[in-house]
Amino acid sequence: MQRVLEELRANAMTAAEFGGLLVKWDTFRSKMLSFMENYDVIICPVCAYPAMPHGTTWDNLSVFSYSVTYNLTGWPGVVVRGGTSPDGLPIGVQIVARPWREDVALAVAQHLETALGGWQRPPI
Repeated sequence: MQRVLEELRANAMTAAEFGGLLVKWDTFRSKMLSFMENYDVIICPVCAYPAMPHGTTWDNLSVFSYSVTYNLTGWPGVVVRGGTSPDGLPIGVQIVARPWREDVALAVAQHLETALGGWQRPPI
């Protein structure tokens, strides 16, 4: 965590740079909203890999590009277990809905969780 804080300080930006970033972020959100005009939900991976050991995620942030995309939009999303890797690690499925449509995301998540077997106790 200390390394991350040091990196944030090293990459500090001016008010003008921050304002430019906010404009880019808003443009991204607008384009994503236009894309979703013809869709109710997006179903995608949570991560590019199965679950990783605790404490290793800061070193592998790029594998979370699926989640980061929708975190930036602020849209409602749900994650359910979609399966298990050959190593016994959980593989998540992410359901993302349009703004203010938590009901749709939750309904699809419930359907997928039921169809895929839902939570299962790990073999310990």
